[in-house]
Amino acid sequence: FFSFFFLLSMRMFVFVSVVLLLLSSNAFASLYVNRAPIDEYEARVQSSHKECTAIYTVRVEPRYTVQGNDIGMLPTHGVDTTITSDDENYSHFHAWTNGGVDNRRFGDNFIGEPYRDDPARQARAESLQSVTALTEVDGTPLGFKRDTLRQYHAVCVYVRGVYDRWVEVMAESLQPDQQLCVADWIRPDLAENIHQESCGNGNLYTCRESTNEVNDNGEYEDEMALKFYCKDSCDDPDFEFYWRITASQETPIWVVDENGQGRWQNPDGENWCAWRDGDDFPTSLLSPYPQNYQQPAVFEAAQSSATSTSAFAVTFTVLVVTIIAAIFA
Repeated sequence: FFSFFFLLSMRMFVFVSVVLLLLSSNAFASLYVNRAPIDEYEARVQSSHKECTAIYTVRVEPRYTVQGNDIGMLPTHGVDTTITSDDENYSHFHAWTNGGVDNRRFGDNFIGEPYRDDPARQARAESLQSVTALTEVDGTPLGFKRDTLRQYHAVCVYVRGVYDRWVEVMAESLQPDQQLCVADWIRPDLAENIHQESCGNGNLYTCRESTNEVNDNGEYEDEMALKFYCKDSCDDPDFEFYWRITASQETPIWVVDENGQGRWQNPDGENWCAWRDGDDFPTSLLSPYPQNYQQPAVFEAAQSSATSTSAFAVTFTVLVVTIIAAIFA
């Protein structure tokens, strides 16, 4: 009898331990940590991918939509991205709503997150003229992840759930004008499918094809991988930055092939890129002016000055005409 309960207790202990291990390893999240951040010296002694000081796997999902026509990777702290059945963007999520029949909700209200109900953290962020999405280490402002780039190394990311979608990649440095680059990682750099690289100073934006190839079954692979790094003007060996990856999600189009077979097809993603905001970096959450800021009344002053100048010009003109008339009288 004792042995039975002992074995039962041990099984429960193992089950709970496994669950805790899965939770701690982000197994139920959309961002998985393959290699926790390390310094460049530790990266050099790794058995593979020595160029990466951190490696993640990101799976884009509709619950983390950013602008209502995409699928994202993390909670969009700081904004409300809720999409319900009465929203005009609801049709974009056709694949998850059974064509709009199923009443589902996407995104969420993340205003004030993280720690929306923590007065102390909210007060601290307010004292810094900021928001908790930017002041807390576990904040994910607008769905961005915060990381550290180390000299001559990269932050590397496997991107899953993309297939034939177009992809928007954004990054922003915490240091002004610090260069950031993103490029394809791992896959062969072939003439018919060359590596794509984009760079920017202070912030980085690119909207591009996934470059996933079609397999022998006529289906798109899901093997996209990217790396973030600094290429030139890397004065600071280590600097912090935010990065985000989203993929296109638009209302599909019903197409019929030459055999009369119909199917749903994603619209051209290049047009999707044209409709993106493209400016929703983490710092966009900051107010452009301090609290209680009173904007100077520059327009009233300019108007008063213009009026005075015009009155002087009229008076001067009348005086000149009067003098000339007196001379020739």
